[in-house]
Amino acid sequence: MKGEDTMSLRYAFNQFKVAADQLEREEGIKYDAKPAKEIIAKMLDGYCDACDKNDEVRKNMYIAGLMLRFWYVIGKLKEKCPGLGLDDNDFMAWLFEAIEYACKYRKWQVDETVNAQQCINQCIETIRKQHYYEFNLDKHKANYNTISLENPMDEDGKVTLGDTLIDEATEEAAKMRDGDSAAREIVQMYLNRRKIVEAIILDTIAFNDTQKVTKQTKKGIDEEGNEYKYTTSQSEFWAFKVVQLLGKLPETYEEYFLNAYSINPDEFKAALEAIRKANNTKLYKFLNKTLQDAKTLIGNRA
Repeated sequence: MKGEDTMSLRYAFNQFKVAADQLEREEGIKYDAKPAKEIIAKMLDGYCDACDKNDEVRKNMYIAGLMLRFWYVIGKLKEKCPGLGLDDNDFMAWLFEAIEYACKYRKWQVDETVNAQQCINQCIETIRKQHYYEFNLDKHKANYNTISLENPMDEDGKVTLGDTLIDEATEEAAKMRDGDSAAREIVQMYLNRRKIVEAIILDTIAFNDTQKVTKQTKKGIDEEGNEYKYTTSQSEFWAFKVVQLLGKLPETYEEYFLNAYSINPDEFKAALEAIRKANNTKLYKFLNKTLQDAKTLIGNRA
C-alpha cells in the first residue's frame, strides 16, 4: 500500500511538472525561480485572476506551479502529524486546500503587512488545525473504541472554534453533541446487558481526559535551505490515568450516573462499590477486560 501511495504521489508530481513547464513557456514564470516571495506572489495573483475568469487552462498552470513550489510542505505535514493513518496523498490534498483557501480570502491583496507566501503558510497551518479539530471530534465520538484509543494522535496546541471558520461553528458544535450522544448510547447498551462495571469504565473513558501527551522539538529544512524548529505532540491512551480516575470516583458520581442513564439503582450501587473496593491490580483487570470486550463488540458492529 505504501508503494502505491508513493507511485500516486510521484504521478501527481509529474503531472504538475508538465503544467508548470507550460506556465514557464506561456507566462514566462518559472515556479522555482528566486526571489521566492516575488514568484509566489505572481503565481498566486495569476491563479486568482484565472479563477475569476474561469480560465481552466491558466488555473491548471498556476496551481501546478504553486503546488510544486510548496511541495516540501507535504513532508513537513507528515512529520508533524504522526499516527493519524494518513498517507502522502492526504497531505497533498491539505496543501491544495490551503492554496485554495488563500485564493478565496486574498489577504495579501488588501493587507500590506503580509505577502502571498506568508498567506499560504498561514493557510497551511489553518487547514492543518481544522483537520485536527475534525479528527478530535471523530475521536471524541468513538473514544470508547480501543483501536482509536491506542492510536497516537498529534495535538500540537489547543485548537478552538476560533481557529476554524466562523460559519462552521454551529455545525462543529452539533458534531460534538452527537459525539456525546454516541458515547452515551454505547454505555447504555452495556447497562442493558447488565455489564455495569464495564459501563462505568467506558463512561469514565468517554468523558474524561485519558490521553498522555508527549512533545518533541525537531528540526527541519525549508525550501530555501533554512533550518527551522517545530514541535510535534503525540497523544495516546493512558491506562494509568483511567485507573487513577476509577480509584477516585467522586461522591457525586452516583447521582450523575443515575441521572444520565437508565439503570436499576441497587445494581448500579453494587457495581460502583465493587470498583471502589478494588485495588489497582484489579482495576487494571477490569479495564483490560472492558477494552477487549468493547473491541470485539465494535468489530462485530462494523
